[in-house]
Amino acid sequence: MQKKARRKFRRREVFTGLLILAVAFSFFASLVLDFNFVSPYATLQEDLSYLSEHTDNQKISAWLWMGSAAMIALTIPFYLFTFHKRLRWLQYLNALFMAAASASFFIMSVKGLELHDTLTQMLAEGFDQADEATKLLLLDMYSEEQYYRYIGSSMIGLFAIGLGLTRIRIPRFPMFATILLLLSAPVLVFFNWYDRGHVARTAAMAGVMIGVVIFSVRLINKGLSPRIPPDQSGEGSEDPAGKS
Repeated sequence: MQKKARRKFRRREVFTGLLILAVAFSFFASLVLDFNFVSPYATLQEDLSYLSEHTDNQKISAWLWMGSAAMIALTIPFYLFTFHKRLRWLQYLNALFMAAASASFFIMSVKGLELHDTLTQMLAEGFDQADEATKLLLLDMYSEEQYYRYIGSSMIGLFAIGLGLTRIRIPRFPMFATILLLLSAPVLVFFNWYDRGHVARTAAMAGVMIGVVIFSVRLINKGLSPRIPPDQSGEGSEDPAGKS
């Protein structure tokens, strides 16, 4: 009976690990294909001209962030189900950060699609004929879109901190992932609001993603529940609740 429960629990761990891994890759794809048309070395006209020439890239970026938001939202109930009663309250705090990240990326993608619609309308009417106020509106919409992006990535950083603290309750949580998450996540949150273009922010983002991937792979391959001594029949089993 115990072995059957353990197999059922392992299937749950594997599925949750696969979902979190999918979130990590989805987030990575969104970052790689993220569209940024504002440059500190270009004029307003040059920035908007670049935007008008790459409308499809901007739309693809918005839809990718929408996909990341959906993947995070899908993962939340499975994460809670897998770590139910194992982390006391930490899993609920982590789920709250995930929900906030999902909501922020969703709003960001909606703002991005609104920006695309406004730009498409301007191009249809003649982009060169648009007045300065209309062009500044595009920058305001882009600024609002990016604001929600940094809120979302900060929530990802807070989730990473909570994920790293999982080792306090579950000793089998990978040590290397714990170190990466607890070192990188605070740096990510700090530079999100202090200096978004700093190389430390990029390095911190990479550290968080690597830590999450290591955790996901461990959850898929071995799980996080400790083994218990063999029963009287000489066959080993594992406790699905993580208790010996």
